[in-house]
Amino acid sequence: MRGGSVDSLSDAVGHWLEAGALPPELVTGHKLIDFEHRFLIGAIANLRKVCGDYLSFKDCAECAKSMQERCEGSLIGLLGDVFAFILDHFKNEEAIMRDSLMQVVDRDVCEAHMEDHAEIAAKVQEIVSALDTSHIVSRIRDLDALLSRWVNNHISLHDMLLARWVARSDALIDHG
Repeated sequence: MRGGSVDSLSDAVGHWLEAGALPPELVTGHKLIDFEHRFLIGAIANLRKVCGDYLSFKDCAECAKSMQERCEGSLIGLLGDVFAFILDHFKNEEAIMRDSLMQVVDRDVCEAHMEDHAEIAAKVQEIVSALDTSHIVSRIRDLDALLSRWVNNHISLHDMLLARWVARSDALIDHG
């Protein structure tokens, strides 16, 4: 998945749809993070079902009004789910950084990770603010590109590093 493309993301989504599991290259080994990433891959699969041909339609003008409304309702629901998910997911990852002392030991890495979280959340907010019934298909493409970048770049760069850090026994806090 590193340096991956939309094709590799399609493979990941295909694997998810067929096997109901993350593809091996997206498995971090951290139970909570992997559980949450399964939601993300599922959201991408659901997003790609909103419009029959989101890659080639320029806009929604050729679709019947009822279809435009159905697509808009589906996308709004999905955006709400994705936004709620990212807030929880990012909060969980940032708590893992704090609890594992990664934030103390490697502050720059954690700050870069959290900056990427902020950028992803801001992009979702931009997509929400740009919603327009006649251009839903454009927002679908925007969200697909954002989530694709997240899967292809953020997980392989930031989340894998976080999971490796946590797996180190000397990085764990003794809560007992």
